[in-house]
Amino acid sequence: MLTAGPIDAYVATLRGALRGPRTAKADLVQEARDGLIDAAERYEDEGLDRLAAERAAVEEFGPVAALAPDYQRELALAQGRRTAVIVGAAVAVQALVSEVAWRRAAVAWNWQPGRGYLILAHTVDYATYAVVLGALLAALACGIGSRYLDVGRAFVRATGIAAIGVVAFFIVGGTLLSAFSPTWGQENTGGATSLSLAASAVTFGLPALMTYSGLRCVRAA
Repeated sequence: MLTAGPIDAYVATLRGALRGPRTAKADLVQEARDGLIDAAERYEDEGLDRLAAERAAVEEFGPVAALAPDYQRELALAQGRRTAVIVGAAVAVQALVSEVAWRRAAVAWNWQPGRGYLILAHTVDYATYAVVLGALLAALACGIGSRYLDVGRAFVRATGIAAIGVVAFFIVGGTLLSAFSPTWGQENTGGATSLSLAASAVTFGLPALMTYSGLRCVRAA
C-alpha cells in the first residue's frame, strides 16, 4: 500500500481546509502544489533525496493553518462574484418574464389597480433596479475592486445573506401582486404554453439557484 509523500499529504490537508467554487479551489490547490514541487526540485538539485527535499519544501511553505486564510479569502471573493452575478442576472430575467406575462394577460382586463397595489408594484419595480445595480457593484467589489478596497470575507458573507434576503423579498412581493391581481385563482384552460412553462421555470428555478449560491457564499466566508 503506497503512502502519500509530504507534498501529497500537505496538498490534501490544504484542499480539505478550503471551501469555495470547485474550479477556483482546484486552481489554488494546483498552484500550491506546483510551488511545492518546484521547491522540492530545487532542494534535490542541492543534493537532498526526494523525501527529504519534499519535507524541506513543505517546511519552507509553512503550515496549512497559516496559508489557508489567504487562500480562503480568494475563494470567498470568487464565490461572492459568482453569487452577485447570479442574483443580478436572475432578478433581471425574472423581471423581464414577469413583464411579458403581465402585458399579455392585461390585454383582456378592464381592471384598474388600487393605490395600495400600485405602491406595491412600484416598490417591486424599484427594488429590481436597486438589486441589479447592487449586484453589479458587489461583483465589481469582489473582483477588480478588491485590489483597491478592503473587501474580505465579511463582505462576502453579507453578499450571501443579501442574496437570500432578495429571494425572500421577491417571493413575498410577487405572491402579493399575484394574490391581488384579477387573474388570481383562474384556471388556465388553454393548456400549458411555452410562455407559461418559461414563467414557471423562472418562478421556481431562479430563486432556488440564488438561495443555493447565497448559502455557498456564507459557507465560503
